[in-house]
Amino acid sequence: MKLKPVKLPFGKTIYQTENGQSISSDVVDLVDLIIKKETQNIGEILELGSGNGIISIMLKYHRRNWNIVGIEIQEHLVELSNKNSELSELSINFRKADIRSFSSQNNYDLIISNPPFYSISNGRISPIKERAISRHEILCTLEDVIFAIDRNLKEAGKSYIIYPKFRLPEIEKVIKKVDLRIVEKNVSKSLKNKQKLLIILGRRDK
Repeated sequence: MKLKPVKLPFGKTIYQTENGQSISSDVVDLVDLIIKKETQNIGEILELGSGNGIISIMLKYHRRNWNIVGIEIQEHLVELSNKNSELSELSINFRKADIRSFSSQNNYDLIISNPPFYSISNGRISPIKERAISRHEILCTLEDVIFAIDRNLKEAGKSYIIYPKFRLPEIEKVIKKVDLRIVEKNVSKSLKNKQKLLIILGRRDK
């Protein structure tokens, strides 16, 4: 597995796979929004599809008292994210799990995800397996992500997800199937000509 370094804003260096999905400024936008919004002392955080661990690592740097768990289906990325956590001198629990079936006994205060953006019918699928899984819904769909959030989110919890703007109608349709609602939508234009939405989800009003 060939690796390339990624310099973090706080001076540490972690690694990503050479053939994987390149880390984009969407990651920074998502982390910045969470840090801006979540200023209170919250305890249990889950990242769905944690990849090389960069989002959880950046959050942990800013919120040392958060207990963060990251789940990832690709074994080599679980190993890499745990190594990156050590290199960053931050304690994060990365483990292998499948978003489609993951269900925790104790639910989470905050769930975050930067999932695959595109359905398998949208655009060219990369011949590189890891990159294809990161970009396209090969191992989990938008519905799988929303259902995982619903299963694992506390009653008073919130979730932060990022998707292309054109998928908003699909998100709105799927959340009607579960006990979730859109709390807030924030537009991100980090990637040239590709608008993204940073979406905050919460439980429905009772």
